[in-house]
Amino acid sequence: MPGSETGFDQFVRDRYDQLLRYAVMLTGRKWDAEEIVQEALLRCLRRWRRVPADNALAYARKAVYHEFLRVAKRKPQVSLDDLAEQLDLDDFTGAVVEREHVLVLLQQLPPRQRAAVVARVVLDLSEAQTAVELACSVGTVKSLTSRGMARVRQLWAAQAPASQGRRRA
Repeated sequence: MPGSETGFDQFVRDRYDQLLRYAVMLTGRKWDAEEIVQEALLRCLRRWRRVPADNALAYARKAVYHEFLRVAKRKPQVSLDDLAEQLDLDDFTGAVVEREHVLVLLQQLPPRQRAAVVARVVLDLSEAQTAVELACSVGTVKSLTSRGMARVRQLWAAQAPASQGRRRA
């Protein structure tokens, strides 16, 4: 329950994994996601007494999003070639490889497009909920999501033959 440190502790226990999954989808790397969630939760704690109980998760996701944007301005993005070097793709099943491939494709989107796509597709938020979390209009959410999904499809089609060849190797 917002309003007390005990409530914040319970909120973190209940929602940390969910916030971390969101941040992983935004960053593509678990270690970056953990840092982002920790910083976002610290910011939430400072204002916790003013957070409405029915809006705590949305408030925390918004903090994660803003921390992600702050960090995204200074961190280099991961490329598919970098991922292939980090992973021995023969050790993974096809589903895991595809998941990693999608994460890499998401990294190639601008941060706001990436956040819109993750919010709409992964978190299954409505356009209105996404607009509140990204602090923009519903029209902007529609535009960011549409352009982001079109770019992901384009990248997927362009890189699919290369990734399929790597899987067979």
